[in-house]
Amino acid sequence: MKKIILFGDSITAGYKNGEIDIVLNTKIEQLLNKKVTIINAGIPGDTSKGAISRYQDHVMSYEPDIVTIFFGANDAEKLSGISLLQYEENLTYLVEQIGAKKVVLIGPPYAHQMMYRNERPLVDLMQYNNAAQRVAKLFNISYIDLLGEMIASETPTSYLQSDGLHFSEDGYNLLAKLIVDTIKERV
Repeated sequence: MKKIILFGDSITAGYKNGEIDIVLNTKIEQLLNKKVTIINAGIPGDTSKGAISRYQDHVMSYEPDIVTIFFGANDAEKLSGISLLQYEENLTYLVEQIGAKKVVLIGPPYAHQMMYRNERPLVDLMQYNNAAQRVAKLFNISYIDLLGEMIASETPTSYLQSDGLHFSEDGYNLLAKLIVDTIKERV
């Protein structure tokens, strides 16, 4: 049975209405319609820097077949202290350590610009997205341009809860579909 690790922050963890909920695991399992083991290694507030300190225990120790790496929402936040270059270097390190053949890299998500234009301006999110794309190209790995998918919608805020950052039901439906479409042939 294939083992999938979802490695990321609160969006990966399934932060809904102030609590953690394995909504992403459930939606992926339903869409795959196959027997898989999905381990959620999402931690609210985490960044790519935090991921480096925990990938050994939270990812490698499980000997996964597939690992989604989904950081950027917190990295791109102005006060995170994580520069664009550091973000790219952190992702590069994680892909090298986990193994490119196992990784699906997911770019940062959209944040409601009426609420986060100063903390996570769209221009910064796009730069972090471009950095993640460069890492994916460097290793020739699967990449999910989540930001592009979200802003291509007529109503990107429909993917978000009222806090303007965490995902709504529609947001999790989109993310799960993109992940499943990307990993289907590997499962």
